[in-house]
Amino acid sequence: MAAAYRGIVKIEVAKRLPDYKVPWQAGQFGRGTGTGFMVAPGVFMTNAHVVADGERIYVSPYADARKIPARVKYVAHDADLALVEVEDSRAFADVPYLEFSEEMPHLEDEVRAIGYPIGGNRLSVTRGIVSRIDTIPYAHPQNDSHLIVQIDAAINPGNSGGPVLMGEKVVGVAFQGLVQANSTGYMIPLPVINRFLQDVKDGRYDHYVEIGAEFFPMENPAMRKHFGLPDDAMGALVGEVVRGSSCDGKLEIGDVVLAVNGHPVDSSGMIDLDGERVKLEELAERAFNGDVITFSILRAGKLTEEKVTLQPPPPAAGITGNAYDELPRYVQFAGMVFQPLQRNVIAAHNLNPMDFIVEMEDFLQRGGWREKEDIVVLTAVLPDELNARFADYGSRVVTKVNGKPVKGLKHLYSLLYPEHGEKRPEFTVIEFKDAPRPFVVENAALQAGHARISAGYNISQPARL
Repeated sequence: MAAAYRGIVKIEVAKRLPDYKVPWQAGQFGRGTGTGFMVAPGVFMTNAHVVADGERIYVSPYADARKIPARVKYVAHDADLALVEVEDSRAFADVPYLEFSEEMPHLEDEVRAIGYPIGGNRLSVTRGIVSRIDTIPYAHPQNDSHLIVQIDAAINPGNSGGPVLMGEKVVGVAFQGLVQANSTGYMIPLPVINRFLQDVKDGRYDHYVEIGAEFFPMENPAMRKHFGLPDDAMGALVGEVVRGSSCDGKLEIGDVVLAVNGHPVDSSGMIDLDGERVKLEELAERAFNGDVITFSILRAGKLTEEKVTLQPPPPAAGITGNAYDELPRYVQFAGMVFQPLQRNVIAAHNLNPMDFIVEMEDFLQRGGWREKEDIVVLTAVLPDELNARFADYGSRVVTKVNGKPVKGLKHLYSLLYPEHGEKRPEFTVIEFKDAPRPFVVENAALQAGHARISAGYNISQPARL
């Protein structure tokens, strides 16, 4: 086994962490470590969170003090996987790369998690058994749930990205631990890994597709009688269909899904797939853009079939997930800082998501993303003469500028900063949802005010779009 371990490397990353509270600044520097393993000559698999926001990446070979520069070749933040390629692969010319198993492990199978935990310089091996197979949210993207395999072996910082072996083959990638339990961790299983590798074969990563519907249990006897179902513990109820999603116009609220691609659906929305009980959405998890899923449904007491062509989620779905490898977007006008509503912004400014629940539901579930690019929020007021007595606005959604509805951050910028030569009105009037009064600035005072604000708060540019 020592020969196989030669393909397992330590990854060190110098990071620049964006500051969403002060978005015009460059951010803070940090560093992190993780593990990777060679899957092709000079190419190593690791976690996306190991290399996220990385400025410089170095790979250290097994039992070797050298730090070899590397770059991210492909990254899937939604699946927490990445491929890293070294600039000079000669150090790995005679290193065998690890092979993936063809089968997932089963409950009680013994596995080994291998990596460089807590930033150590020597490999660590922990043994454990598979204790659960489930679908849970991945900590890195926050808004994506995928299949996981739980093992009773510790997954510590630094282990991330390391291989989990059963015998001599890889059955998963270590990626996060369970805080509430001792010596319990999770690995990314083969279906997620294989989908990522298949996706990047064309030279780019295209992300997951989605069904765009929610399915609710049908275990209540009265509910089953109401929908005309026998007492056989089969069938799941369609409770919501997202506007503009794959299922929009195909499934309807109140449909009862009895089977998907021929797999019977039980009353908790589960199917048998490759010998495991998984949620029916797992079929979409393993599919690609343009693939078709056939739903066998009971609609108004009649059996019918609907073919759904799967497509990626709308770009607006990013509003609920963490953003990486990009600088924060913002617009500053008269000392007022505007940002798109997204998870990073909410966390940085300690906003309460419930304050924006109506806007988010309309944007994400009811198709608002087809008309607007962003939900734009006032996140800060930098005190200046231009905004005197308006510092108590708090964080509010921007609705209009000079009577024109705001469709996103780029559109807001175009309304606040007209193209060169276009004459400004005497005043700029900005309206906010549920605000007692609009914000009004005299445009004749803008030039001098913006010069003061830019110098006083070290803002080099009024916007990053």
